[in-house]
Amino acid sequence: MFPAAVIHRAKIFATVIITAFLCILVSEYASAGDMMSTICNKHVVSVGDMKGEVLAKCGKPLSTFAGKAGDRVSVSAHPAGTGKKARLKSGKATKGAETWTYNIDGSYRFFIFRGGRLERIETGGLAH
Repeated sequence: MFPAAVIHRAKIFATVIITAFLCILVSEYASAGDMMSTICNKHVVSVGDMKGEVLAKCGKPLSTFAGKAGDRVSVSAHPAGTGKKARLKSGKATKGAETWTYNIDGSYRFFIFRGGRLERIETGGLAH
């Protein structure tokens, strides 16, 4: 049998390892750039909202994009006051998805809709 002090240290070590693993897991998920909700013009916009609700809360988006699956996507907009076109995001389109781009509190938010319902909110770069 092991002494009580060794068992106690083993339990502490196991707790630290599990806690560290959970912290890493949560931070990886949180840094993926996806959000469940955001504030837009003093209104909460959440995953699951309909397009009309988002439009009423946030107003007209900077840009919209609806493409076929596999299309190369490059979302651009004209940030206010710059007179220049900025490339905000690039990647591949998802079948049946539509992306609306907003500048919220100085950073870009990409609202991805599927079937008229907000499926995902992604964060982008800073709006200059």
